[in-house]
Amino acid sequence: MEPLSHLPVPALHRFERLPDGFTDAPVERLGDILPGPSLIRIEGEPGPPLFVSILLHGNETTGFDAMQRLLAGYDAPRRLLPRPMLLFVGNVAAAGRGLRKLDGQADYNRIWHDERFPEHRLAREVLEEVTRATPLAAIDLHNNTGKNPHYGCVNRLDDATLSLARRFSRTIVWFTEPHEVISIALSRICPSVTLECGVSGNTAGTSHVENYLRHCLELPAETLFTPPPNHLSDLFHTTARIIVREGTSVEFGAGAQSADICLREDLESLNFERVPEGAELGCFRNGALPLVVIDNEERDVTSRYLRFSEERIFTKLPIVPSMFTRDTRVIMQDCLGYIMEPYEVKQENDCSG
Repeated sequence: MEPLSHLPVPALHRFERLPDGFTDAPVERLGDILPGPSLIRIEGEPGPPLFVSILLHGNETTGFDAMQRLLAGYDAPRRLLPRPMLLFVGNVAAAGRGLRKLDGQADYNRIWHDERFPEHRLAREVLEEVTRATPLAAIDLHNNTGKNPHYGCVNRLDDATLSLARRFSRTIVWFTEPHEVISIALSRICPSVTLECGVSGNTAGTSHVENYLRHCLELPAETLFTPPPNHLSDLFHTTARIIVREGTSVEFGAGAQSADICLREDLESLNFERVPEGAELGCFRNGALPLVVIDNEERDVTSRYLRFSEERIFTKLPIVPSMFTRDTRVIMQDCLGYIMEPYEVKQENDCSG
């Protein structure tokens, strides 16, 4: 279990208008504008607000970049948005250092359930404010550290939620774990999606998100929540995550010599591909099995998915990975990646998760 945070408990800062300088500040200087995690109300035409969260991970900046461009384009706050917005800016301190989170901090996208961390108080305050605001929809913006397509994540399978995700990408992932993420908490309030927007700093990703948010602000609700044709053609269900055992060193490529585990150089290229049974993922040394696969019930299912033979690692059945990354810091803070399976909704009006 991750140790409790030893940093000061972050206070939630509330703004009734967009602070001056927000749309111009580089992300590393955002702390000059916002003193910490902030909930910002931005005025719009009458109606329920759109809730958007950015920078829950400080090094995932596409949401911030797109939001700056979007708000500058609307000339906010001098002019009203097409509908109001409630904007949550998460880990400002980590963003200033280009990190997912600071050492000793809780992960800001793992604090929306349970009571393990001091940051849970912050999460409760945000959720209370959002509940009172009765938003039209909620959008959480993230980046991947590895090579992945742009895709939407959902926690429920109702038409409104699937439509919200499908308007971002044909590729949709349904997941219920990790259950501590903000999108699951918000899905109990309104249609909620997480958008995975490729790698940080990619201008095409920023434009994609900006255009999506513009549609969410401008489209009538009945249009926004009407599923487009064939909207379930690329739906996946996350079934497990792969973690590296604590204390295990990781390297990539055939030239790795000293690490406990050496993973294939092109691991990221497997994301969202159908990886067959018997595919080699890497090799390991020192005898100890380096990877563990945990399913949605928190059970160890390593033997179902992986085979270890002669210090080599193979898939034991066909899989579809996502979020495989070569960023060893993220691997140790979170996981190596996720395992998915194609999923078909039998009744589109079912609610699950």
